Amino acid sequence: MPVAERASVLTERLTPDQYLVQERLAEAKSEYIDGELLPMPGVSIEHDRIVRSILRSLENQLSAESCEPMTSDVRVQLSGSRYVYPDLTVVCGTPVFTDSEVDTLVNPTAIFEVLSNSTLNYDLGEKARLYRQRESLQSLCLVAQDRPWVEVWTREEGNSWRVREFTGLDTTAELPALSLNLSLSDIYRRIAFAA
Repeated sequence: MPVAERASVLTERLTPDQYLVQERLAEAKSEYIDGELLPMPGVSIEHDRIVRSILRSLENQLSAESCEPMTSDVRVQLSGSRYVYPDLTVVCGTPVFTDSEVDTLVNPTAIFEVLSNSTLNYDLGEKARLYRQRESLQSLCLVAQDRPWVEVWTREEGNSWRVREFTGLDTTAELPALSLNLSLSDIYRRIAFAA
């Protein structure tokens, strides 16, 4: 294939169906925003430790509830043209998927993102805005990895959002949408912060 032709193929926008077919065969994950692929970067050991600590806390607190935490292996469809991989997702009630592959959730109740330097602006800006547009979403939890800081967005009556910040290792982040609390000392228990 001539170079010019290959370039046009690489820049060609994918449909959502094409993305799902391609993504299910891919070795590495990519998010999909309005026809464009966004490759998922690798994560640091700190990022991984924080995600595992949050997951452990969620599993302990949600064990008797009808809510289920899911890892970043489960893709979330935010709209017909947006698919993302949150670090953690919680679905309450029956999970609904786009199709019989059962790998793309459409009804997240809560989403957790651990902020990385490489994706910080996107995670705090455009991606957070896209998350809040998902009608089923009741809580969005953004977690820093370079300091003890958690920001919790909670959907309120009238489709408005309330945001609260929690800082310091002696603080507990409240997630009223899930009726649970996250101790920042638990979230960051294996993290050494720079002085």
